[in-house]
Amino acid sequence: MNYLTSNTAALPYIQVLLTVLTLLFAILMPQSLAMWGVSIALYVLIGCFGISIGYHRLLTHKSFKTSKFWERTCTILGMLAFTGSSIGWVGVHRQHHKYSDKEGDPHSPVLHGPKMLIANYDFDPNRWSIRYLITDKFHVFTHKYYFGIIALWMLFWLAFGLNFLFYLVIIPGMISIWVSTISNYVNHKWGYKNFETNDESRNLWINSIFTFGEGWHNNHHARPGSYDFSVKWWEFDPAAKIINLIKR
Repeated sequence: MNYLTSNTAALPYIQVLLTVLTLLFAILMPQSLAMWGVSIALYVLIGCFGISIGYHRLLTHKSFKTSKFWERTCTILGMLAFTGSSIGWVGVHRQHHKYSDKEGDPHSPVLHGPKMLIANYDFDPNRWSIRYLITDKFHVFTHKYYFGIIALWMLFWLAFGLNFLFYLVIIPGMISIWVSTISNYVNHKWGYKNFETNDESRNLWINSIFTFGEGWHNNHHARPGSYDFSVKWWEFDPAAKIINLIKR
C-alpha cells in the first residue's frame, strides 16, 4: 500500500463499516428526527466547507486564495468526511483529472462501471503534482495521523453517549462517503454538456443540490482553475458563493 494514498486505500472498508453501523443503529436504536436533522446539517458543513471548498477547489485546484485559518478549518472538516486526508484525497483527484475516463483514472464509471460506487483507490500518485502538500507540515501531520485524529474525534463524542457518536460522527460520515462515490459515478454518466471535453463529464442539476455545486462537472472539467462551477445563470453553485466571502 502506498504511503501517500494509505488512508484513501482503506475507503472500501470504511464505507462498508459505516453503512452497516448506520443500518444497525437505525433498526435497533430509538430514533430522533431532530438529531437526524443535526446529522444532515453536519454533512452540509463537512461536504460544503470540507470537501467542495477545502479539499477540491482550494487544495486540489488552488482556484482561489484564502487565509491559513480557512485552509486549515476546511481541511479538518474534510477529514471528517471519512474520505481520507488532504494529501490522499488531492492525490486521487489530480489523478482523475490527468487521466479522466482513460486508463489510470481511479474513479471513472466508463472504465470501472458500478463497482466504483465502492471507493477503492490504491495507486502510486504523482508526487510532483502534490508537492505543495507533502512539504507542508500541517498537511503531512494530518495525513500521518489521520486515523488517530478520527479515532479521537469518535472517542470524544462517544464519551457523551452512543447516540452522539452515531448522529455526530458515523451518520454524517456515511452520508459523505456515499454522496462522494455516487457523485463521481453520475458526473460522468448522465446530464448535459456546455463544453466539449476529452472525457464524459456531465452537468447534472440534481447532483449539484446534494454536492453544493459539484454537479456542474462538465463546466468544472472545462475550466478546472475556476472556483465557480456555474456557467449559465440558473446553474446555482452555493460553494462558490461562500468562497466569495472567504477568499482574499
